[in-house]
Amino acid sequence: MEIGVVRLKLNFNEIKKRAIAFSHEWQDETRERAEAKTFWDDFFNVFGISRRRVASFEEPVKKLEEIAGYIDLFWKGTLIVEHKSAGKSLDKAFTQAVDYFQGITEDDLPKFVLVSDFKNFRLYDLDEGTTKDFALQDLHKNIHLFDFILGLKKQKIVDEDPVNIKAAQLMGKLHDALKDSGYSGHQLEVFLVRIMFCLFADDTGIFQKDHFTYYIEAKSKSDGSDVGLHLSEIFQILDTPEEERQTVIDEDLDVFPYINGTLFQEQLRFPSFDSDMKNILLDCCHFDWSTVSPAIFGSLFQSVMDDEKRREIGGHYTSEKNILKSTKSLFLDDLKKEFKSNRKSMRKLNDMLNRIAKMKFLDPACGCGNFLVIAYRELRMLEIEIHKQLRRLSKKSNQTILDIDCNKGINVDAMYGIEIEEFPVRIAEVALWLVDHQMNLKLSKELGFYYVRLPLKISPHIINNNALRLNWEEIIPKKELTYILGNPPYAGKKRRNIEQNEDMRLVCDTIKNYRILDYVCCWYIKATEYIQDTNIKVAFVSTNSITQGEQVGILWPYLLEKDIKIHFAHRTFQWTNEARGKAGVYVVIIGFAAFNTSNKMIFDYEDVRSDPTEIKAKNINPYLIDYIDLIIPTSKEPICKVPRIAFGNMPNDDGNFLFNDEEKNEFLRNEPGAEKFFRPLISGKEFFQGKNRWCLWLADIEPSELKKYPKVMERINNVKDYRLNSI
Repeated sequence: MEIGVVRLKLNFNEIKKRAIAFSHEWQDETRERAEAKTFWDDFFNVFGISRRRVASFEEPVKKLEEIAGYIDLFWKGTLIVEHKSAGKSLDKAFTQAVDYFQGITEDDLPKFVLVSDFKNFRLYDLDEGTTKDFALQDLHKNIHLFDFILGLKKQKIVDEDPVNIKAAQLMGKLHDALKDSGYSGHQLEVFLVRIMFCLFADDTGIFQKDHFTYYIEAKSKSDGSDVGLHLSEIFQILDTPEEERQTVIDEDLDVFPYINGTLFQEQLRFPSFDSDMKNILLDCCHFDWSTVSPAIFGSLFQSVMDDEKRREIGGHYTSEKNILKSTKSLFLDDLKKEFKSNRKSMRKLNDMLNRIAKMKFLDPACGCGNFLVIAYRELRMLEIEIHKQLRRLSKKSNQTILDIDCNKGINVDAMYGIEIEEFPVRIAEVALWLVDHQMNLKLSKELGFYYVRLPLKISPHIINNNALRLNWEEIIPKKELTYILGNPPYAGKKRRNIEQNEDMRLVCDTIKNYRILDYVCCWYIKATEYIQDTNIKVAFVSTNSITQGEQVGILWPYLLEKDIKIHFAHRTFQWTNEARGKAGVYVVIIGFAAFNTSNKMIFDYEDVRSDPTEIKAKNINPYLIDYIDLIIPTSKEPICKVPRIAFGNMPNDDGNFLFNDEEKNEFLRNEPGAEKFFRPLISGKEFFQGKNRWCLWLADIEPSELKKYPKVMERINNVKDYRLNSI
C-alpha cells in the first residue's frame, strides 16, 4: 500500500463542514473502550478517507523490556494514535505512544503522534518538533494540521536571514550618502560593486583578515578627505599582477592580491568623502560579511533604482525564500531525493557528481543574478555533501579515495544570464564569484584542505542585451542547457513602454489579441520555442493573471500546441521581501517542459503569505487545477439574461474628479459646502491595501446648483477641456 499520496477529493470547505458536524456528534462522549474505534473511523471520514485503507486498530508491538503492547491506531510510517477516556492525562498518553517506538522498524516509524480524550486533541509533529493542543469544538479551525492525512505535505522554506537584511541596509546608507554628495550614475554603480567585493573579501579569506578595514582606518585622515584616493589605489593594485607591481609601493598596499576578472579594470573618478561618509564606510567594514549571501547584491541594485525605473524593467529584488520555491521544485528536491536513495553506492554518487558538473542554467531576465546565485550555491552545497558521503563510504570499505579535483565540479561558467541593464550584469558576475568563493571555503572546512580560485580565470556568462530580441541559442546551444529559470518583468498592457510593446510585437505577432497579454508572456513564448525537442525544464515566476480570465485563452492554446506540459505550479502567493522599497505582488510559479511527466505537483497556499502545501496531481492545466487541459474561450455574450456590459468603470477625467484624503481635505478647506458631492471610490488597489480614495459625484445635480461652487466648476471645465482635446 502506498502511503502519503492520497489525492484530495474533497475541497477544504467541505472538510471543515464535516469537521464541525463531527465535533457536534461527539461532544458528549467520554467512554474510551466503548466508542473509541467508531470515533476514529468517523474522524478519518471527515477527510473523505476510509480508515481501513490506511490504518489498523490494536496493532501488536513489543514495548521496552520485551513487554507486548497494542497501539490504539497505527498508520505505518505516518501516525500513531493513543486514545484515553475523558479527563485522562494526555502527557501519559504521549509517553505510552513513544514507548511503542522500540518495537517499530525504522521504515515504519511515524512522523506524527496524536493523542485524545474525546474532548481534546494534541498533535505532535516529530519532524518539526512542534506540539499543538486544541479542543474538539475547534477541530475545524485546526484542520490544516492534518494535511498529511490527505497526502499533502507542507513545504517549509526558511525566511530571509536578518543578517542579509542588515547588510543591505548598510550598503543602502553608503549609496545614499555618496549620491547626496553628487557622486552618481555609472561611476557610483561600479564603485559600490567594488566596495561590496572588498567587504566580502575582507571577511572571507580573499584578503588577509580585516586588511581592507585596517587600511582605510590607519591610512586615511580622520576628516575622510583622502578616503577616495586610497580606495582608488586599492582598486588599481587589485587589477595589477604581483610580478608587474612597482617595488617601492607601500607594503600594506602590496598585501592585496591580484583579482583579475575585469572587476577593477575600468578607471573611475574617485569620490570625495567627509568624516560622516568615512564613518558610514567603516560601519560597513566592521560588519561581518562572512555569512552574508551574495544574493543581497540585488537589494543594493534596488536601492540604486528609482521607483519608476523599477516598474519599467520589472526589477524586483527577490528574497532567498522566494527563489528557493522555484529552485526546489525545478531540480533541488529531485536531486536531494536521488542523493538520499544513492547514499550507499559510491558508483552512483560519482555519477551524480559528474552529472551535476555538466548542468547548465539560463536566466533570460537575470537582473542581479539572484536566481543563478542561489541555484549555484545549492548545487555546490549538494556536491559537498556527496563528497563527504563518499569519504565515509571509503573509510567503511577500507578504500583509499583520491584527493578531490575541485576543478571538475560545477563552476560559475555553468551559469548563463541575459539582462537588459548594464549595472546588474556586473553585480551578477561578482555575486557568482563571491558565492563560489564561499563554497570553496566551505569545501575546505569540510574536507580539511584549503582551496581558493584566485586570480579569477573563469567567468559566468552574463550578457547585457534584450533577451526578447536575441536568439538564445547564440548564448548557449539548447543541446547543452539543462534548466531555464527566473523572474521576468511582468508589465501589464497599461504599464508597458514603447520599447516593450515593440518587444511584444516581435515575439507574439502570430498570436491573436497578444496585446492583452502581460509582458512576462514573451518569455514563455521564447522559452517554448527554444526548448522544442529537448529535455530542458523551465520555471518562471509570473503574474497570476496569466492563469486567469482572458489571458489564458490567448496564451495557452499556443503553448499547448507546442506540447508544453506543466510539471509543477505554485498557486497565487505574495512575492515580497525585506529590501528597501520592497515590492509586493501576487504571483504564481509555473514549471513546464516540452514533454510530459507522471510526477506532477501543485503547491497550494492557505493564504497568500503562508507556506505552501504539496498536492500530487494527474494533470495541471493552465488554470493551475488538477484537471484536463481545458481552456474557457472569451465570450462577449452574457451567460444569463442580464444587460451587456460594454466597458467597465474607468475614470476619464485626467484626475480632476479624484482625490486622496489629503487632497480632499485641502479642497474642502477652500470650498466646504462641496462635501455633499464627495463619494468614496473603491477599486482593487483601495480594497486590497485599505486606502481611501474619493471622487466628485455630480450625477443628477442641477447646473444651477453646481454654479454655486466655483472650485467644483473649475474641475468640471478642466474635464471638459481634457475630453475635447482627446477626441
